[in-house]
Amino acid sequence: MKRTFQASKGVLPEVEKRVLQELKLGYLNLSDGFFPQAEVNFKLALQLDKACADAFWGLMLVQFECKNEDELYSNPVAYKGVLDVEQCKLALESADKSLRKKYLDLLERIYKIREGENY
Repeated sequence: MKRTFQASKGVLPEVEKRVLQELKLGYLNLSDGFFPQAEVNFKLALQLDKACADAFWGLMLVQFECKNEDELYSNPVAYKGVLDVEQCKLALESADKSLRKKYLDLLERIYKIREGENY
């Protein structure tokens, strides 16, 4: 899933630039399987922007060693535990309306499995 990354609304432009840089590096490292480095990038983004939904989401993906959102969506059984992870909850709480919808769309199959439905 290709998409843009975003910092929280209201952060200063120079802070936003650094946050976006760390997010891009984090997701690049994630996609290459460099999970420890991706974790560092997402934590740096959160130091700059304490409510960065994309950084929380990235940390959740790191925890499950999930390289990208397509992997999360295509294998909901393997990742059904993401719903219990604090970073997932924080990402949903911190996201603006459009980003929250993207997250919920990705998690929809996992929710269904949790409720006992076939996917």
